[in-house]
Amino acid sequence: MFNADHLNASFGGAGGGVGLAAFSDNLGSDTISGKVFLYLAPVGAVAFSILMSWIFARLEQREIRNQIAKAISTVEVELNSSNVSLERKHELQQVLKSLRDEMIAHRV
Repeated sequence: MFNADHLNASFGGAGGGVGLAAFSDNLGSDTISGKVFLYLAPVGAVAFSILMSWIFARLEQREIRNQIAKAISTVEVELNSSNVSLERKHELQQVLKSLRDEMIAHRV
């Protein structure tokens, strides 16, 4: 199955590797700084990947929190409307309960 995220990660890894190799070659593989960079570059790449994964996870959590908050406010506005029947209010209360449960489940 085709996965665009995997393809983008492959291109990013290949581009990053070529960039690190070019920078290492520019420093010179026989110098002390070139050797240090050569061995520490993978550690830096892993640390950067972890940082970016954490940032994207936080952004996704923020987006989920915002969407749930918008949904809750929309349901509350309709729930407080005087034109809503009792049956519809009961349905809206169930939706509101499930949205709040979802907010708890996502720890937002």
